Amino acid sequence: MVAWIGTIFGVLGAMLVASNSGVNDIGYIFFTVGSAFSLYNAVKIKDNAGITLWLVFFLINIFGIVSYLK
Repeated sequence: MVAWIGTIFGVLGAMLVASNSGVNDIGYIFFTVGSAFSLYNAVKIKDNAGITLWLVFFLINIFGIVSYLK
């Protein structure tokens, strides 16, 4: 279930950012939530490649939010 939550938030985040309709900030929040759930799932199943991927995505999303807030 955790993996599906990550997937749903990731897809919604992508759609919000790609829509270019002024909701990029919300899209980044959805991306961040999705990557956090996906990272948790990767840790849970001990998927080292997934842990690396989702940790990097999570950190990039945090960077995106911080950059947006400046």
